[in-house]
Amino acid sequence: MTVKISNLSPEEFKHNRDLLVRIYLEGYKGLEEYAYNRRSDVKGYLNWLYRGDPHGFFVAQEEGRGVGFLGCASNWFDRNFGLIGEIHELVVLPEKRNQGIGSALLKEALNYLKNKGHETIGLWVGKTNERAKAFYKKFGFKEVGGIGIWIRMVLNVEP
Repeated sequence: MTVKISNLSPEEFKHNRDLLVRIYLEGYKGLEEYAYNRRSDVKGYLNWLYRGDPHGFFVAQEEGRGVGFLGCASNWFDRNFGLIGEIHELVVLPEKRNQGIGSALLKEALNYLKNKGHETIGLWVGKTNERAKAFYKKFGFKEVGGIGIWIRMVLNVEP
């Protein structure tokens, strides 16, 4: 199967928002402590992600059907690193995992953030989400701290 990664226009985002909510809720099954669990909260969160950086919101589609998404910000301020690129969310439907979709989404976001001039890219991941931590480490992210149930990971990239 060929996966297409693209941005959504505001109209496409609005049209696909319910699908994105479903992907989010299915993707966080078993990891509810790290997620919004009410549909209305997820919808608000997705609106925030999209509004924050529409060009940094990527959707993976397989045969025209949404199977995952990533939301990042090219204008994020981190108190330890200053202005950086930030990966806020990466979710792939459980039945579509381990097929390269998450990697394709992350590569697209990393290219986007590098093209915006960022040499540091950060993200937060759940402390017990071993699968996600291992995934990000494969891309070179390193654990640099944490707060509560969250681990801070950072990637330093070539300019």
